[in-house]
Amino acid sequence: MTIRLTLLPPAMVALPFQVNACINEPTAAGTGSRLSAARLVAVDPVSLKLDPTAGNFPPPDFLRETGNGPFSQAQWTNKVALDGKFSVLLAKAVDFASCYTATPENGCAAFAAAIVTGVEGITIADLGDIGFSVSGSCGGGSPRFNLSYDTDGDGQANGVAFYGCAAHVSGTPAAGWTSMSVSAVTPDFCYTFPDGACTLTPASTVVELSVLVDEKGTWHIDRVQAAAATTGEPNGT
Repeated sequence: MTIRLTLLPPAMVALPFQVNACINEPTAAGTGSRLSAARLVAVDPVSLKLDPTAGNFPPPDFLRETGNGPFSQAQWTNKVALDGKFSVLLAKAVDFASCYTATPENGCAAFAAAIVTGVEGITIADLGDIGFSVSGSCGGGSPRFNLSYDTDGDGQANGVAFYGCAAHVSGTPAAGWTSMSVSAVTPDFCYTFPDGACTLTPASTVVELSVLVDEKGTWHIDRVQAAAATTGEPNGT
């Protein structure tokens, strides 16, 4: 995935939804700034859960966030599953590329994500290999992991890292499903706010980790892995 430093309007960049774009697959980045209290040490084993979350930043100023609606959806479903009975449905109805036109279509800056809770405050080294399985296209930018990280110990995000699906395919566990896996210390791309060099290190800590889509399409996410744990059901198993 080749990256170009093309951003949405400055008003949107100032939001916790930091924005980036890929040459072949325009993508926005981020799942919000809902910070949990940072842990001082890693917990073993980590208890993972997935929190489906969707939103939209309507044009023309992209400043007012709205939640689940006609432009993006994130929810548990029992209609498709790799393991167990459930997966997380992530969907977006409007092409992100419209955000770069003179008259952006409402929904171009929408997103859908499965926030991975239970890893807040652990180090990137302890986060280890991260992965997920997807029913739907395994693109360079959607779906992907977004990782907000803290480098100075104040619990606030100093930067964001990206891990695309296509670059890290690890197998095809079942018909129609693709799995990816990647070391959290080696992102495809990352930067420090507002737009500086990557400062992610193994000693950085997790502020928020999510599996995110912001391109037009529909995906089902299951078997999410982080910190040597796996989850894919509403109760966390």
